[in-house]
Amino acid sequence: MKVKIILGTGREGRESERVAGYLLRKAEGRFEAELVDVRDYRLCYTHRWKVPPEVEDYRRKIIEADALIIVAPEYNSGFPGGLKILLDTLFEEYEGLPVGIVTVSSVTGGARLLQELKLLATNYRMLPVAWVLFYNVGELFNGEELGDEKYRERVERLFERLEKYANALKPIRDEVREL
Repeated sequence: MKVKIILGTGREGRESERVAGYLLRKAEGRFEAELVDVRDYRLCYTHRWKVPPEVEDYRRKIIEADALIIVAPEYNSGFPGGLKILLDTLFEEYEGLPVGIVTVSSVTGGARLLQELKLLATNYRMLPVAWVLFYNVGELFNGEELGDEKYRERVERLFERLEKYANALKPIRDEVREL
């Protein structure tokens, strides 16, 4: 199973990078996992009906994915603009993908961001199946390892749900990708 982990912010000093790195390391033991960093796709526009050349690599990654995990911090009660622009470069390619949403925020854990990303994913015909909200990342990690057992269990449940739904939605992805 191929899982793409989208790191949704290009900001310097991003705490969500620690979370995405942890998810990648844990996913690699279970799936064929790859990090997709919004920093690699510095875009200032979208054009869904014509994929810009610089986004063709992103498109290929999404088409081969069986599931996605979006990791993003909450910015001003919403999500980073770079993530929205990147996601908006495609549409049909997302259909039938189960998505796990992982939010990062010191105050809310990203609860408002979670609601926005669930709605956005549904609009793209993805299925949000699991989520983990990370509060105070600096206090949760011991170096690169997650020190809190409850969070490790939540991440494991996220992986289990992604796998279950990726298998169930495979016929839909196969049909859509044949077109």
